[in-house]
Amino acid sequence: MGLRSMLLTSPAPDQQLENCLISDPAHIGEGINGVGEHVRRIQIALNEVDGAGLEVDGIYGDDTGDAVEDYKNVRRILAPGQTTADRIVGKRTIGFLDDEVFEFENTMPPETGLVSPSEAGLPHPHSQCATPPRVVNPGPDGRAEHRGTPINPIGNAMRINIYGEGETDYLGFADFATEPQHARSRPMTSTLVDGCASDICVRNAPLSVVTLNEIRRIAQSALVGGCRFTYSSNQELFRTPRTDILSLGTVIQQHRIANPRNPSSTVDDIEVWVVDMF
Repeated sequence: MGLRSMLLTSPAPDQQLENCLISDPAHIGEGINGVGEHVRRIQIALNEVDGAGLEVDGIYGDDTGDAVEDYKNVRRILAPGQTTADRIVGKRTIGFLDDEVFEFENTMPPETGLVSPSEAGLPHPHSQCATPPRVVNPGPDGRAEHRGTPINPIGNAMRINIYGEGETDYLGFADFATEPQHARSRPMTSTLVDGCASDICVRNAPLSVVTLNEIRRIAQSALVGGCRFTYSSNQELFRTPRTDILSLGTVIQQHRIANPRNPSSTVDDIEVWVVDMF
């Protein structure tokens, strides 16, 4: 059986990671298959399940080695005769990481977290939420629904929902567009000053080069509080922009949230990534 977590297998399986699961020569470490997308995924995994705080740069350096050693010592992933763990990701280590990331991805985010796990969002007067025609894809009650949207924002500057439909109005977000052909009466982000946003989200919309550049431009600097970016979408839309999302900062949360009206099917699952921007 191969790897099964979204992080380590999508949008396409990483052959180096798959080989690592079954072959000793495919181990990954400092100076051993130590640069590439497979290392980025390992770094994200360690950040997610062990709070490693690694820079996701795809380079297996001292910090990544330290994090792997700590991860293995805590879980007693030791070779015969070892009393302390080594710094290599081998068959058992990648298997442990995959299992823990899979569980992490399939655990509903708490309402005290950063992402709404339900269509209801945080407690608020939902009867005042937006309706069509502003909302193209309303929930079962005909109003904007909140599954996969950010909650508990940083909130010390502007909160921007790019191509939003009012689903985050109740948290003080404002809907904007980055390209005029998709604006649908939304104001343009080009009217905003640099570094004005502490929270930016995009849901169910592709990330074009223009959109990514605007996100980087309006994000508040870490020197004055930073910016949190939340991207949520179905799996098909998510295939294209993931590498671009990773370029924005450090992934701090990742979730898959089922459609409550069809929980047995993964087609309508929402995949959510939360990023602390650089």
